[in-house]
Amino acid sequence: MLVDLKVKNFVIIDEMEISFEKGLNVLTGETGAGKSIIIGALDMLLGSRASSDVVRSGAEKSYIEAVYRPEKLELVNDILQQAGIEPDEDIVLLSREIRLNGRNRSRINGQLATLSMVRKISRYLVDIHGQHEHQLLLNRGEHLQLLDDFIGDQASDLRREMEEKFSEMHKLAEKIAELQLDEGEEARQLDMLNYQIREIEEAHLQSDELPELKREYKVLSNMEEIYSVTGEIAQDFNGEDYNQPGVLDRLGEFMSRLEEIKEYDPGLDEIFQNIQDAFYSLQEAGFDLQNYHQDLEFNEDRLQEIEDRLDLIQTLQKKYGSTIDEILSYKEEMVKKRDKLSRREQLISEYKEKRSKREQEYYRLAEKISNIRKERARQLEKNLKGEFADLALGEAEFKVDFSRKEPAADGIDRIQFLITTNPGEELKPLAQVASGGELSRIMLALKTVIADIDKVETLIFDEVDSGVGGKTAQKMAEKLAHLGQKRQILCITHLPQIASMSDTHFFISKKAEEDVVQAEIKKLGREERRDELARMLGGVKTTETTREHAEEMLTMAEEKK
Repeated sequence: MLVDLKVKNFVIIDEMEISFEKGLNVLTGETGAGKSIIIGALDMLLGSRASSDVVRSGAEKSYIEAVYRPEKLELVNDILQQAGIEPDEDIVLLSREIRLNGRNRSRINGQLATLSMVRKISRYLVDIHGQHEHQLLLNRGEHLQLLDDFIGDQASDLRREMEEKFSEMHKLAEKIAELQLDEGEEARQLDMLNYQIREIEEAHLQSDELPELKREYKVLSNMEEIYSVTGEIAQDFNGEDYNQPGVLDRLGEFMSRLEEIKEYDPGLDEIFQNIQDAFYSLQEAGFDLQNYHQDLEFNEDRLQEIEDRLDLIQTLQKKYGSTIDEILSYKEEMVKKRDKLSRREQLISEYKEKRSKREQEYYRLAEKISNIRKERARQLEKNLKGEFADLALGEAEFKVDFSRKEPAADGIDRIQFLITTNPGEELKPLAQVASGGELSRIMLALKTVIADIDKVETLIFDEVDSGVGGKTAQKMAEKLAHLGQKRQILCITHLPQIASMSDTHFFISKKAEEDVVQAEIKKLGREERRDELARMLGGVKTTETTREHAEEMLTMAEEKK
């Protein structure tokens, strides 16, 4: 269940911490006090789309954190371990930062996590049913998912298998379509592939040849300057001009003169040694340079050969890849395509055979889940009939209508929820019959029957009591209280009937200090609950009569529970 929720710098919430309890937790307060903002923060924590607009004015980021203590901890921890997240011994800690710069971060047990990972985990933790979500009942496309939710694991497992088979069917169909060419197109493609393969093969490319070619080209194209400079330096080293001694001659002279005087001062020994080392190093460099200069040979034919080779490689790079390795890889791909094309008829036959097999597997699964859906749909109708009686819809008739559709990832069933709220009238789609208040009660009835099967331990209802009042409100309150015996329930409500049935009651208010508005929350005691119920009953003014009525409601609720 949801144990603790912490919200900071979120819309009008400065900082708020809430500790929830088992059973039915209700949140009440004046309109605009921030009740739905709390649920909105929880929704974003669980992976819904976040906007920087929710960051409180003056802050850099919003922060939301929740501690869960799941009953099915082993299941949740298995999913976490598969995602590489270290599980905790008895809790799941979710947190999310929503920043003005858009760099939002989600964490699970302190480790960074993707939103998809958060959503995968949250579906086992919390189900949020907003005040407008009952409109999903008007969308026929949602009915199949609601029925499968009622069926539970059996439906989800079959759907997963069926989706895999359907996906494989489509991939095989695409492969077949790619290979189904007319003879002219096949010949054109083969000609193009053969030309490209031949052009690359005839170049006899080596993956490591380009650096050496560029080096050799640079030398040959600058040979005149290299020959001139190296010759001049070699001459300066060796002093071949008798009128001007070379570098080595001068160093030899320096050594001779120092050797004559170094006996006078031992400090000259090190200097003499350094010059001597330099002499030998330069002498060796001079020999190397002379040999290099003498070996230089300009080969115009080789230069032209390298230019042609570089032009060829550059042309192939423009066509097939920016590097030689990419060009060679491209050739390998073309060889595979050519082989595949030459075996076209054989591959088409193999793919068709595989697709036929997947179709058979798909239809076997689709028929199986269809039969289960039809069987469980009757059970859903029966269960809802009992729930309707508890929600002042006792005369309503509900039916799951089946028709067949083209194969899809979710099967071959097209379903629609039909209802009549008056005896003897024809069953019609929900959108044509149910009012807003009736839709709220139908959705609550669905959530109630699904709760017995669903893995979710916490259900959140955000003002789902719209359009409901009187005896119906009392029925809805009792239903939520009953649901709270099986699941943790969080409910935002304006109905005193629902608030009176709560196990834990929170009051949300807002105050303004120095033109800054902020929301606050308080857990109510017995007398405070009575006063809040009186406010809800009396509206603007609380009287002794409304207090008495509130006390009576609390007493009756305690007796019913």
